[in-house]
Amino acid sequence: MTKENKPIDWVGIENDYRAGVLSIRDIARWYGVSHTAINKRAKSENWNRAAQPKHLDRREPVERLSTPVEAAADLSEKGKALAGRMMDELDAVTSLHGELEDMICAEESDSRRRQSLLRAISLGERAKTLKDISATLKAFSEVAAPAGKKAARKDAAAAAAAGGKFAQRPGPKLVVDNK
Repeated sequence: MTKENKPIDWVGIENDYRAGVLSIRDIARWYGVSHTAINKRAKSENWNRAAQPKHLDRREPVERLSTPVEAAADLSEKGKALAGRMMDELDAVTSLHGELEDMICAEESDSRRRQSLLRAISLGERAKTLKDISATLKAFSEVAAPAGKKAARKDAAAAAAAGGKFAQRPGPKLVVDNK
């Protein structure tokens, strides 16, 4: 069985090439042509590409915006916020379960689809979703890197020195009046 050759939309390829928004490989994937064919055609017909924004050179060092611990904490906060929104959605499905069930039964004529939709809002699925969200929240709370041994000892010493019988004593008071 031979594959039929589709006509290639060279006008569209040229327009996308000249626009300079997509990379040549992306244009090639979109039109089902090799990127070398596009490069050869562009060179032979003198297509000019629009000025593209400068991207970071891969050889240049990338400036770090935060330390890995700060990045993990930021990711953890985003994950917690997402889990909170998912909990809100689960709450809405649980509070409106009866209405959703009535809508599904009234609107769906395909019995297989109706059964799968009812199973998706069933108590078992909601309980599994709650379990998954709580496990995710637990994982995000554990993401924060624990302090090392030295830092933990330093924190413990600072807490002990803050008060109690091991508190650091104030310096001596001078009771000299030079008047």
